[in-house]
Amino acid sequence: MPTSPRKPSMYERASSAGIDAMIDRVAPAILELLADGMPRSKAEHVAVLAERHDRQDVISTLMRLTVTGELEQAGSKYTRAAPDGDGPPEAA
Repeated sequence: MPTSPRKPSMYERASSAGIDAMIDRVAPAILELLADGMPRSKAEHVAVLAERHDRQDVISTLMRLTVTGELEQAGSKYTRAAPDGDGPPEAA
């Protein structure tokens, strides 16, 4: 019995500019949520932002902000990076 082909993710064919635009839309909401200094999990971010942003967009933006050094991840919680940080972590 033949199976239907897998539906590609919208990110598989997205351009870099498209992904950057998505990050630019979602990042301010994440940074605003963390402005109170309280660490929050990925699930909390997704739940709070569910009405405004797609789940995968929130997750992708959390990853990007962590890689670029704007967020810090400790265990399963995210916080804003300390203002005196040296920027993104260097590759070993």
